[in-house]
Amino acid sequence: MTPSVLVVHDNPDQYFQSLADHFPGCTFHTARSDTELQQQIDSCKPEILLSFRCDGITTAAQIKAAQADCVQWIQVAGAGHDHLGDLSRLSCTISNCGGVLSRFQAETVIGAMINLNFGFFRYQQQQKRKEYKKLPWSSLAGQKLLLVGFGHIGKAVARDAHHFGMHVTAVRTQACETPEADAVFTINKLPELLPHADFVSLHLPHNAETHQLFDKKMFCAMKAGSYFINTARGQIVREEDLIEALRGKHLGGAYLDVFTEEPLPISSPLWDLENVILTPHYCDAVSDWNKRFADFFADNLQHWLNGMSLQNCIKE
Repeated sequence: MTPSVLVVHDNPDQYFQSLADHFPGCTFHTARSDTELQQQIDSCKPEILLSFRCDGITTAAQIKAAQADCVQWIQVAGAGHDHLGDLSRLSCTISNCGGVLSRFQAETVIGAMINLNFGFFRYQQQQKRKEYKKLPWSSLAGQKLLLVGFGHIGKAVARDAHHFGMHVTAVRTQACETPEADAVFTINKLPELLPHADFVSLHLPHNAETHQLFDKKMFCAMKAGSYFINTARGQIVREEDLIEALRGKHLGGAYLDVFTEEPLPISSPLWDLENVILTPHYCDAVSDWNKRFADFFADNLQHWLNGMSLQNCIKE
């Protein structure tokens, strides 16, 4: 029987043909919109989905497709799987691409910390005003970085931060000893750790436990003048409370790659805050990101066809 694979993405052309050529024994299809996705599920009844979280296909459509009886395995093209809804409600196998782009996301986070710390964004504002003014700054060496979440990405950020002499603390579900961090605590210690951190960077999945985890209470607990970084998911943050903390200058600034609503509405106050750096949910999208995901999927598809265990399996 020929396995049927559905690539769920609004722009699949750049890797679709290479996958089809590499696996002549499989039948490949694409879905670029909600309508096409439902049509392909109904007509092709794919066993396998390569599922991208993308602007062109809604979460509701992705969840409905994931629940189809024909689907046996979903490869998530990325680490986050919140676009598939509650995985416990799915009967198929799920794997993700956790770790594939971790070092690139870490590179962006480190770049943001350098920018915020030195004040490049403030110098850009001065440049627009043709203002020649020196701004004091301190080295990253010795500053304290708190990582909220400590998976592939958090560990990659920790390794890079150590190169700059930073003190790295992390929180995760279970405490542990690891060479990547100076200390790792359980997440219930977060309120005690926030007042000591110069930078707080989020690397958590979005779920019922983390929804709006960072609210007014959390931001008030952070050290005055500290910096906040979110490259995880916008829904982990109560956005109006973050805006209040930034407007009032309790926080020194923020780098945000993710938002409660995406694309970020033009009405959002975040656009006008001078102490904020914004990017469009693209911080790990190194130029060949799609090929890297496709290559990982190709390796996993070979495992699937050979009856071998899948890499990065998060639900069986």
